Amino acid sequence: MNEKAERPDATIDQPSVAADGGHVPGACNTLGEFVRSLEDGQFDADCYDAIKDLAATMQEHAWRSGGKSKGKITITLDFVQEGGVTEIKAKFKAAKPEASRAKSIMWATEDHRMTRTRPGQKQLFGIRDVSGSAPMRDA
Repeated sequence: MNEKAERPDATIDQPSVAADGGHVPGACNTLGEFVRSLEDGQFDADCYDAIKDLAATMQEHAWRSGGKSKGKITITLDFVQEGGVTEIKAKFKAAKPEASRAKSIMWATEDHRMTRTRPGQKQLFGIRDVSGSAPMRDA
């Protein structure tokens, strides 16, 4: 006999009341309800904190780089069914925009070492000391 026939006052859509009078949430009807239910709400809170952090990082990156920035949040839900119980492991990953870095130009020597000077080309200037230890000239 099904549970509804045994308990005519219980319906699928009505939330239950716990023995202490507290609210017992019903079945999830939307993805939002489902996500809020994961890890008793902790997944929802942690993931949204990551979204806010990503938004702040993207805003700062766009401001520094003078344009737009891109980011991504990936949510993964792994399901395992064992008997009548469904185990769900939720995780998220935030991909933040990376800061631009300057590029370097180098050449390979005959023995495949990298050098900042072009092999075989004479240099007009060598490396100068800019530490301030040399006497300053008056202009």
